[in-house]
Amino acid sequence: MDSRAMMAASLLGMVMTMYRTRNKNTDEYIMSSHKRGYQPETPGSTEVIILGADVAGSALAYALGKDGRRVHVIERDLTEPDRIVGELLQPGGYLKLIELGLEDCVNDIDAQRVFGYALYKDGENTLLSYPLENFHADVAGRSFHVGRFIQRMRAKAASLPNVKLEPGTK
Repeated sequence: MDSRAMMAASLLGMVMTMYRTRNKNTDEYIMSSHKRGYQPETPGSTEVIILGADVAGSALAYALGKDGRRVHVIERDLTEPDRIVGELLQPGGYLKLIELGLEDCVNDIDAQRVFGYALYKDGENTLLSYPLENFHADVAGRSFHVGRFIQRMRAKAASLPNVKLEPGTK
């Protein structure tokens, strides 16, 4: 796993942890903030700034935006990334997309469903299937062009009225 994938996985895990923790403690948080003299911010002000709108940044913006946060995302270049990268989203990653409400981001981008993989070594091969029998029929891995996926995630995040997505400088 390369460092970008590890960072994206870490950020996604952090988002999920924050989301779950905040939802469990919302009433307690509101009560304690009133005791401290909390005053709401002025309308339109930003609560969270995210630098970068690739997979992790877009997912974070969407999750925080759905949670009611006012999010400002700054991305160096908002055009579709044109990297030669064929991504393989494992079934567990697809389950996380479902959990975040982002599963439709793999639709209409020519994503191919993947049910396993093969290992080749010294002229031998082994076929490995994902154990998907306990999941909904739509759950599988997905292989796609990462640029299209990123654009769909950016659009989904920007569709929320409290998420602002804008280009930075090159």
